[in-house]
Amino acid sequence: MKKRTLHIQGLGDFKVIGLEQIPNACDITTANLIERNGDYFLHVTVYVSKEERVHNRKAIGIDLGVKDQITFSNGIKVKYNVEMPKRVKRLYKVFLRSQYNKETKERSKRGQKVLAKIKKEFAHENNQKKDINNKIAHYVATNYEFVAYQNDPIKEWQRLFGRRIYQTSIVGFRDTLKRKVSTPLEVDRFTKTTGICMYCGYSLYLNLSERVFKCPSCGRVQDRDVSAANAIEYEGLSLRNVRETLVDDDASTSNMLEYLKRIPHVKASIAGEARSPKQVDGAQEAPSVRVG
Repeated sequence: MKKRTLHIQGLGDFKVIGLEQIPNACDITTANLIERNGDYFLHVTVYVSKEERVHNRKAIGIDLGVKDQITFSNGIKVKYNVEMPKRVKRLYKVFLRSQYNKETKERSKRGQKVLAKIKKEFAHENNQKKDINNKIAHYVATNYEFVAYQNDPIKEWQRLFGRRIYQTSIVGFRDTLKRKVSTPLEVDRFTKTTGICMYCGYSLYLNLSERVFKCPSCGRVQDRDVSAANAIEYEGLSLRNVRETLVDDDASTSNMLEYLKRIPHVKASIAGEARSPKQVDGAQEAPSVRVG
């Protein structure tokens, strides 16, 4: 990060990190100096020209999960988690050993300083997760007009899987998608999308441990999550009666993969059985199977 000197009238000169985040050729409307957990931040509001919505008729389906946080219908699977540093556990122990006044219900000065450090670590972790979600959502929003996802009960997942969900903040990713994409297509949580053969329409039940399944009807071997993402895309497009969409080619999938790999904390790969029915058959329409 580059450090630059910023002059604040009445306060003097300060070394500031992150000024490159302010877009070029923008109008600054307000700037506020904020204190948070012992650090100072300059909160700047700027005006930029409104970006035009994407209208390229391209569609993509997204399946959210625990093992692989994000799976796209083009076969790309994304894993990411931001772990809390070990020093936070040590800080918690120090905080719990600090003196506590039952009358004033306050910690000692040492305890308050340690608590401020803990809050700072949590804020840093949350900012990293927000950055990952924003970068992935931005790429999807600028390359696809129709984005389908399922309204999964992710908050209920957190009660089952705890830290594994908290470290990813996939709820934040889904909320960011809703705001950014041109045409968000939300599929109902009770719609069956897992265990659907997108080649022949055969439906079967899969245990959570079964990550790949072979269709008993047509014999196709499919990745569980990629197949679900394709089913979500099909259902989402059906909500808008959209049939004909542009198909992803190998070049656009490769570009997306390389972009995701450059994001810190993100591991992106192509599933073993990744190619969707659209890519295999070269069709220009969404699969015509019934996935209900």
